[in-house]
Amino acid sequence: MRNLVLLKAELTNEFKPLSDERLIATFSLVPSDKNTAEAILTDGKGAEVELPAGMQFRFERVDLSELLIKSKEGEVVFVVGHTA
Repeated sequence: MRNLVLLKAELTNEFKPLSDERLIATFSLVPSDKNTAEAILTDGKGAEVELPAGMQFRFERVDLSELLIKSKEGEVVFVVGHTA
């Protein structure tokens, strides 16, 4: 059975995981369209990717605790999906 995943992550200028605990999900990551700076996403092993405000980025069966994200203090991203 799949469960709904609906998270609002408030960002800081330091990388932090999207989830504090292991959470494998299929989801869209959406930086708020009200953000004034791009969010930066990484898995800590490879390149850092810039995520523009208002764009949707789809992930399939990814552990949210392994994704690290940062931006300007107070910016927000939303995670919308379901458990894998």
